Amino acid sequence: MRAAAVLLLTVALVVPLGGCTSRPDPAPSELIGESVEAAGERVPPGRSYAWYDLSREVLGKEGSLIGGEAPDGEGGVIIAVCANGATIDASTKLSTGAIPEAGYRGDVKRRAKAGEYRALLPECASKE
Repeated sequence: MRAAAVLLLTVALVVPLGGCTSRPDPAPSELIGESVEAAGERVPPGRSYAWYDLSREVLGKEGSLIGGEAPDGEGGVIIAVCANGATIDASTKLSTGAIPEAGYRGDVKRRAKAGEYRALLPECASKE
C-alpha cells in the first residue's frame, strides 16, 4: 500500500511539472519561412522589431505587402533576418525582410535559408 501511495505521489508531481517546461529559445534564422504575422508574434515584447518588403530587390516586382487593401504584411513570408543576439530572446533588435508567399519557391527559398538576403536589411548591410 505504501509503495502505491509513493507511486501516486510521484505521478501527481510529474504531471503538473510537465506543462511548466520552458520553451526553447530559437535562433533568429528560424523565423525564415514564417509568415510576417507569425514572426512578429515570436518577438518578445519590448524589443525593437522592424520588417521590410524586399519584393523589388529579390523578385524585381513592386512591393505589395505594405499599404494595400489587406493588413500590412498579410501574405508575406520572411526571407531575411538580422538580430543583435544569438537567439530571439537574447536579441534586443531584430529586423526581417519579406516577400509575397507566391515568390517563396525554388532558388529564392534556398537562398533565404542560406542567409543570402541578410545584406538587404539596412541593419545588416554595414556588417556584411
